[in-house]
Amino acid sequence: MKTDNVILIIADISGYTRFMLDHQKALVHGQMVISELMQFLVQQIKPPLEMVELEGDAVLMYALKGSDPGFRDAAGTNIGRQLLELFAAFKAKTRELQAYGICMCKACANIEKLKLKIIVHSGEAVFSKIGPFSRLSGVDVIVVHRLLKNSVEADEYILMTEPAMADIQFPEKMESVAGQEDYDVGAIKTHVCFPDAGKTGYAQDTVSQAHSTSPVGLEILRYEIQREYGEVANHPDKGFHFHTGGFLAQMLEYDPHWCEAIPAEAVASFAGTGNPFALGEIQPGDHVVDVGSGAGFDSLIAAHLVGPTGRVVGVDMTAAMLHKAEMAATATGMRQVEFKHGYAESLPLPDEWADVVISNGVINLCPDKPAVFREMYRVLKPGGRLQVADLLIQKAIPEDARKNVDLWTG
Repeated sequence: MKTDNVILIIADISGYTRFMLDHQKALVHGQMVISELMQFLVQQIKPPLEMVELEGDAVLMYALKGSDPGFRDAAGTNIGRQLLELFAAFKAKTRELQAYGICMCKACANIEKLKLKIIVHSGEAVFSKIGPFSRLSGVDVIVVHRLLKNSVEADEYILMTEPAMADIQFPEKMESVAGQEDYDVGAIKTHVCFPDAGKTGYAQDTVSQAHSTSPVGLEILRYEIQREYGEVANHPDKGFHFHTGGFLAQMLEYDPHWCEAIPAEAVASFAGTGNPFALGEIQPGDHVVDVGSGAGFDSLIAAHLVGPTGRVVGVDMTAAMLHKAEMAATATGMRQVEFKHGYAESLPLPDEWADVVISNGVINLCPDKPAVFREMYRVLKPGGRLQVADLLIQKAIPEDARKNVDLWTG
């Protein structure tokens, strides 16, 4: 345990609480967005700043001052530049997430309303270890946390105490508003700056990268798909905006003898859009991959067709569907079929393994369709076949429909 002179900084994301409490979808999506932004903020931290810990939607950082009289000219200027860059980077990131959102719930629709406030204070901190974790404590650590609750009406600013003003130097002159905050630890004199993120150049870059560059959009979509198809697995008779079960199989002209050989539970949760077996015959001994295998309906049919000398691997990302498929496979006693957790964009199979790749109503759920087809091609043997049943559109989808996650999930 030791005591040292430090600059303490808290970068806090504000503006989401009112949306996080709106309803369950906003709560989950909001947390995904906050997690993405927190990870992004941590990635921006560079020496001499070091992260101490994450505190909800805030990041606590520090920089050692020591007794160096030249701190302000060197490290202090570096920190000042980092604080301005942090503002600009945060603004650019929220614009990117907003631009490529696929949901209009209260959380996703208001990402750009998220703002960053930064509290900076200089003083002493006690460094200690609790197991593998470092911890900062002391009066000045309390002060920087108290300052999060202040009288500043704006939701985007840098608030600095007078000791911090003496240690930090910005690369350009920053106007500030003097004030005072009164707490149980005493009266704290403050200076509040309002950076213009657009002046740094970081936020000037237009959002030009693909949807998949930001994992949170894909994470939200996958969450909603798994939630929807988890319901299809667990409550197949609930009723959905798409057909399911044996009635659907009959509509799609599946051979009745195939359906009779499949456990009823797997048939009940079938939710395809076509019949991939109508596109070509599966031969005994073939290796077959079923991309988005769901409750195992198509995979189990394929297993019957390839026989004991063949292999079938079903790949799905929804745990409830995988469980149901595995139970159905066990019930049939067929050892030539197995199910793996995975994604259509990164199939858990070696190159050139499959004679046939089948998929039924899954590619339309994937935003990065080129990646899906690249993976299918990768796992196919030379001369192998792709047999896909899916949805096609003949005109551009309106932007408001693209932003409706419920349309994406089924």
